[in-house]
Amino acid sequence: MKDIAVIAYGFLCVMLPALGLYRVLHTVDQTKGIAEPRYRLVMILALSAYVAGVFYFTGAGTVYDIRQYGLGAMALRVNLIPFSAGPIDTTGYLLNVVLFLPLGFLLPLIWPEKDHIWDAFFAGLAFSLLIELSQLLNLRATDIDDLLLNTVGAEFGYALYRVYAAITQRKKRAKTGLRAEALLYFAVMFLGRFLLFNEFGFAKILYGF
Repeated sequence: MKDIAVIAYGFLCVMLPALGLYRVLHTVDQTKGIAEPRYRLVMILALSAYVAGVFYFTGAGTVYDIRQYGLGAMALRVNLIPFSAGPIDTTGYLLNVVLFLPLGFLLPLIWPEKDHIWDAFFAGLAFSLLIELSQLLNLRATDIDDLLLNTVGAEFGYALYRVYAAITQRKKRAKTGLRAEALLYFAVMFLGRFLLFNEFGFAKILYGF
């Protein structure tokens, strides 16, 4: 039960900042008379839950890892040469691809102006790079293989979106609202995790050690 509480804490650190930003942008749109797309809140919730899950499974670093491990943890396990770390881990590689499928699908679903293969490519690359760099602060491996496979996963996710859009005859909508909205959401979600998620501090409170 306590382990679930730690996981829930990590999810809240990501989801609450996203919901706070949604509330601000929703209010701004209302004052400008801009109609909000249907199910926007549901989609933002889905995106933030997905991003929180990615942070959980990848072990993204936080500012508290510096205190826990010190700056000496940096570059302890870094691989900059693609597919050179040893025998091919087919399952691990596949999971890295699958993990980023929802990113490539959700990005154009929520923000129609991002409906382009290059948007999925750069989103996958940037999001994965952010995670890999954050892992320099803890004892997780920073691996270019993950970066490449995550980006491929985002591209496959976008391909699935295009199939979905064709089947449902989903039409591209004109851009409304803030231009950098997608970037803002990913920024606040990452900062929420980076600045608010103190796993060891929370565990000490729960387990009393």
